[in-house]
Amino acid sequence: MKKRLGDILLARGVVDALQLQSALAYQRKWGVALGQVVVDQRFCTAEAVLSALAAQSGVEAVDLDAEPLDASLARLIPGKVAEAHRVVPLRLEGQGTREVLVVALAAPASLATLDVVKSVSGKARVVPRLATDAALGRAIGRLYRGEPATPRRRPGMECFTLPEWEESMPLVVGTSLAELTDMPAPEPVREPARRADTAELPMLAPLEPVWAPAPETRVTVREQVLVYGWGADAAAGLVRVLSGAGFTVKVASTGDVCAATEAQVVVAPLPAMEVLAQRLRAQVLVAGKAPERDLPRAQAVHARGFVAAPVDPDLLLRSVRRLARASGEARLKHAS
Repeated sequence: MKKRLGDILLARGVVDALQLQSALAYQRKWGVALGQVVVDQRFCTAEAVLSALAAQSGVEAVDLDAEPLDASLARLIPGKVAEAHRVVPLRLEGQGTREVLVVALAAPASLATLDVVKSVSGKARVVPRLATDAALGRAIGRLYRGEPATPRRRPGMECFTLPEWEESMPLVVGTSLAELTDMPAPEPVREPARRADTAELPMLAPLEPVWAPAPETRVTVREQVLVYGWGADAAAGLVRVLSGAGFTVKVASTGDVCAATEAQVVVAPLPAMEVLAQRLRAQVLVAGKAPERDLPRAQAVHARGFVAAPVDPDLLLRSVRRLARASGEARLKHAS
């Protein structure tokens, strides 16, 4: 019996039980493939999911960005077919009746896609290799449109794209719910030169860490910011950015978040707060994909701020400072 993708990821230590539970809940609610969910929520890398899918299906994975592409093979699969079915010819192996066309296609492998390739190429035998959709897009551009090869990305920086994601949208969009309610914006912060030792923060894109003075509002008894619901790499990157800006930060458990006070800020992916299904006393800042779609969902979980993923550190810090300032003003009002 074929093992489930979630069980494979869990057995490999790629995700933990809580992350898998959260991802499965999101999958059941929105009907998005589990592999897309765990990568989109930054629980693990696209490469880890691709490897798990290869193990599940018995189809070998390929690093398509490192594969040389033979322009002469483009005649076997027309460009429109390659675009529509997300498939790229890699090479011909063997001769005569034993000739095999090796292709890269999106995971999981589709028998329908292989049938189409056999039909248009005239090859009776087609062998699939699995690749990420983003790598396939780049390879199609190189092979059919003559686009230059793009620099190879660090592992973990490439995501499976949710079906409703608009490719025309900018990768970094920052909108705070506080901004939408006419709260005053913070003063611009002059940033020192980028520090070399933090130039490779994992899982935050684009990677532009900001080193700013400590925020005006400080909490001495408890951590100012609780990082909740992220994968290990993403949580580590968030902690480094926030602590580098002067905040006291903790990677929080569900219990920590539920016990948080109004003086604290919780930074979490939107799906994690939806799964939690509890209104928190803390100031909640959520990360989603697209503001026009996810802002109503953010409001439904009583979030006070919103940033769009991939999370830009500058926009993250602006939103956290605003919420920290708002919590400080609320405490002073209650005290008076």
